[in-house]
Amino acid sequence: MTERKSGDSPPQLNIRRAARLTSKSSKPLTSTATTPKATVVAPNARKEEVRRRKNPFNDMLRHRDGGAVEASTDAVPPNSSKEPMRETSGVQPEGLAQRVAHLESELAAAKEEQGALRKELEEERSYRKADLDMIEESRQRLAGKGLDEGSLHQNHESHYNLVGLEEQLISREHVDHNDSEKPKPQREADDLRVRLHTAEKESNERLQQLLSLKSSISSLTRMESQITDNELADSFTQVANRIREWTVSNYRRSKPRFDNIPKESHVAFGTICPRYRTDIKTTDKLTFYQAIVSDSLMKVLDSPVMFGLPSTGPLAAIVPLAKQVQDAGGAYRVWIRATVQALERSTVYVDIEKEKEAVLHRLCGEICHLLFTLTSITITTTAQSALKSILKDAVGLQRTLILQRARYELLFFRNQDEVMEFDDYTMEAINDPDPSADEDSDMDMDHTLKFCAFPGLVKYGDEQGQYPDMRNVLLKARVCSGVG
Repeated sequence: MTERKSGDSPPQLNIRRAARLTSKSSKPLTSTATTPKATVVAPNARKEEVRRRKNPFNDMLRHRDGGAVEASTDAVPPNSSKEPMRETSGVQPEGLAQRVAHLESELAAAKEEQGALRKELEEERSYRKADLDMIEESRQRLAGKGLDEGSLHQNHESHYNLVGLEEQLISREHVDHNDSEKPKPQREADDLRVRLHTAEKESNERLQQLLSLKSSISSLTRMESQITDNELADSFTQVANRIREWTVSNYRRSKPRFDNIPKESHVAFGTICPRYRTDIKTTDKLTFYQAIVSDSLMKVLDSPVMFGLPSTGPLAAIVPLAKQVQDAGGAYRVWIRATVQALERSTVYVDIEKEKEAVLHRLCGEICHLLFTLTSITITTTAQSALKSILKDAVGLQRTLILQRARYELLFFRNQDEVMEFDDYTMEAINDPDPSADEDSDMDMDHTLKFCAFPGLVKYGDEQGQYPDMRNVLLKARVCSGVG
């Protein structure tokens, strides 16, 4: 029975056991023979993940350079890693294209507006040129017809519009150039700076143009060579002060001697002060020296036409003719101005200038000689040059008086025949008549004229030559007075 149990088993049962054994033995054989991929790749994948944790900026740098980040083969499938990158790379160019298209449309609009402004600027420039031509024509007609205020106003308005368009064009070009490069607050600040600089520059240019226009208008509208009363009086006062300073600086330490005076000097002194030997005191010496200079100065100021006209030749007839027609009133003033201007613009003016220099040199020598006979002082060359400069200023004053529409009279008083009383209206005493007298007694005494030290100036009529009976004392004569 035992042998049957051990060796004699049914065939079906053996087959089942063999199949069970083979199935059990096949599992360990496959596990040892072929190794799964997960057991090999998993350690490498974990190292890559460690590296990425250590360097988190790798993906960012690759995105910045335009490349795609390499994804792990085991974590994410290849197909799923590429599709998001395509989507992101497709979104960015589309946004940039929209931005560029928007900027291009704005730039095209700005260029179109700039072209319109340029067209308006060209039109304003053409208007400005037309205005300038019109102003030039009006200036040519201005001497006889006066100033056209309407055209001047139109010129100012056109120039103002032109400046405004230029300012807008400059600011628009600046904004278009920097619009895509700077943020909005900075662009606005730069725009304001440019506008301020442009406004300051245009303001200075307008100011210069306005001053030039005012000067041209003033020169065209004012009466030629006319001078105000204050300016004329100041000019004569300056000459009087220069004469006083010249005599003080050269003769303040001198003492006049009236003995052994030459005959020609005696005659000259007598025309200034008939009793000069007795009336001239030590305190009045400087005033008398000024009178000697002023007496020669009157030969310049009393010239009826132009100082320096020759006494011989064809021009010698002008002075006698002028003296004969002095009573013609306004017509005489017009004629004398036209004659002086014609002589100054003619070729004979060179000869007149030569004659003028010769006469001034002779007058300067006569003054120095008269003062030498009184003081025995020979002045230096510098003092002679200063005296000649004073005489030249007197020549300028004589020309100014001749060219005025009003008539002027010089008051250089001479008491040749009788004693002349002191006149407060036309005379100004520059000395103390009687230093020994009291103030109260001096008020009761009558002042008399000794001699005149510098002439006074009286004006008849107005700047237009009208109202010839109107008399106005512009400058009182400086005199030396006494008690009589």
